Amino acid sequence: MIYFDHAATTPVRKEAMECMLPWLSCNTGNASSLHSAGKQARAAINQARAYISELIGAEHANDIIFTSGGTESDNMALSGMAPFLIQSGKRVILTSEMEHHAILNQIPHIDLPIQKAPVCSNGVVDLGWIEDHLNRFDVGLVSIMAVNNETGVKQPINEIADLCRKYGAIFHTDAVQAIGHMEINVSDVGIDLLSLSGHKFGAPDGIGALYISKRVRDMISPISYGGGQEFGFRPGTENVAGIVGLGAAAHILMGCMREEITQYELMSKMFIKHLRTYGCDFQVNFENQNRVGNILSLYFPGVESEFLLRMCDADRLCISAASACSSGSKSPSHVLTACGFTDDKARSTVRISFGHTTTIDEINLASVKLCLSRQQDKGVRKCKKVFQPDRFLNSQMNVKSREEEKLR
Repeated sequence: MIYFDHAATTPVRKEAMECMLPWLSCNTGNASSLHSAGKQARAAINQARAYISELIGAEHANDIIFTSGGTESDNMALSGMAPFLIQSGKRVILTSEMEHHAILNQIPHIDLPIQKAPVCSNGVVDLGWIEDHLNRFDVGLVSIMAVNNETGVKQPINEIADLCRKYGAIFHTDAVQAIGHMEINVSDVGIDLLSLSGHKFGAPDGIGALYISKRVRDMISPISYGGGQEFGFRPGTENVAGIVGLGAAAHILMGCMREEITQYELMSKMFIKHLRTYGCDFQVNFENQNRVGNILSLYFPGVESEFLLRMCDADRLCISAASACSSGSKSPSHVLTACGFTDDKARSTVRISFGHTTTIDEINLASVKLCLSRQQDKGVRKCKKVFQPDRFLNSQMNVKSREEEKLR
């Protein structure tokens, strides 16, 4: 099987798994306990906190609060800030039409005016709209994602952070798809709140974190209640094994992220080149925009993405039509329609996403499988020429060594 849905979830890194194993077997201790086993667990959590703090450029390790993942972190950021915003009088929250449902589905449950910024056809949030609303309204919080999970387009978080400082608003960014795929320094940029999720960069499912800057630490309230864990922000016995895995994945990234970013960019170019070589009828959405290298949004005219996914899956190639969190929806992607796509184009768009386990052989073979799946549809007559997989694979044998050399 070829797995090209890493933006949905990516395998646990081997080194992270090795660090976790003792905490799933012989190491037993509640980090709140005062005995040696508890102290050992606390030390492991503190080390993981320091690794994540270093990865994102936080000033203090204690700025990191462990959560169950990106959704909980997003909920803590918005719902946790709501009481302060009500009290301060700066009640308006700005977000965008392309945010993850972890942000958008909170809106009905927050008793504050929330306005959604439009998205330009290039996949970038309308920066002028944001400044205009910061200037005209009592905006207390702005929440814009760093990288969109369906398009891979990077958002202008540096500029948004500057605007928030200028107008006295708090800035939260959902960086779930950014960690490991672009460098972010929260201190340099001026980010107040940042969400991340471990299963997007090589940690296990069910573990994430929220960065809370010193500036807003006294403003945010917990959204659940119990013990005093995580400095009172997130009660409940800590998931030591998951936290250790998250810290280990962050520590690994610090040593290999730049190399992996380069690899993803090369893989993306290779994959597109292969599809174009044999005339597959497709378009690269947002091709000339500033995107992360591991996510490709591809439009196949005249082919329903659901049909294409099923054909690929039958050929043991895993891709997606949109965010995995909304894959059961019958409506076209809210992200793509926000970018101005027609319903037909949105329904004929698929997402390809690479990860740390992706190989050159997989890039070569997956492009073959995708083209063959495309030709299974009646729209094959629209292709420029009929793809001949044997000829293509033979030609790839001659260039494989050169491509692998580029990735070293």
